[in-house]
Amino acid sequence: MSDALLDLAVLERKKFNYLNETLDLTRQLGEALDRGDQESVRMVVAMRQEPILHLEEVDRVAKERRKSLMPEERQRLEELTRGAAAESASEKTFLEQASQARRLLERVVDLDRRISLRMAGDQSFYKK
Repeated sequence: MSDALLDLAVLERKKFNYLNETLDLTRQLGEALDRGDQESVRMVVAMRQEPILHLEEVDRVAKERRKSLMPEERQRLEELTRGAAAESASEKTFLEQASQARRLLERVVDLDRRISLRMAGDQSFYKK
């Protein structure tokens, strides 16, 4: 399982990198909103689409990899994602990468929610 977990850890690291890029662009979006710079807002919104599309692709590949695991490997992965302690170096690496990506995703979603509510108010995706 260590090879499969290391592959999944690499995908989690890629996810982290794309989330980091998304967070940076989301911050830039907030700054453009603060300045009232509508041209920059439009430009940053368009730029933010690229890392989001890459995130979707990484998620798709990770789901495929998880499906290809043997049933006992899938079971162990589920246990790890639900909080089981790592029993090997590869499990520890996977958990660290997944945890970093999850925390960063939470930051991105929180910032995106605040900006979306500022931009769209009651029409925001987060109000629906």
